[in-house]
Amino acid sequence: MSTVSATVTVLDPIGLHARPAGQIVKLVKESGLEVRIGKAGEEMVKANSPLRMMALKAKTGEELLVEVDTEDQGQADALIAQIQDFLKG
Repeated sequence: MSTVSATVTVLDPIGLHARPAGQIVKLVKESGLEVRIGKAGEEMVKANSPLRMMALKAKTGEELLVEVDTEDQGQADALIAQIQDFLKG
C-alpha cells in the first residue's frame, strides 16, 4: 500500500482543539483508512484519537504533516482537503 502525504496549516485562532480534533477523528473512522498526523520532524500520531491529536499542541499558523495509507490518490486528496477545512475554525 502506498502513502499519500500532504501538509495542512492550523488556521483556527485557538489552534488544534477538541472540536476540530473530533471532526477529524469522525472523518478518519468513516473513511476506514489509516491516517497519521504530526509536526514535521516529530513522531506522527494516529488520527483516530482526539486526545492524541490535541497532545500535539498545534498552535495557529503551525503546519502539520498528514499521511494517508491508500492506493486511491483522489480519496486521499479529498480527505486531506476536509482535514484542512476543519482546521480553519
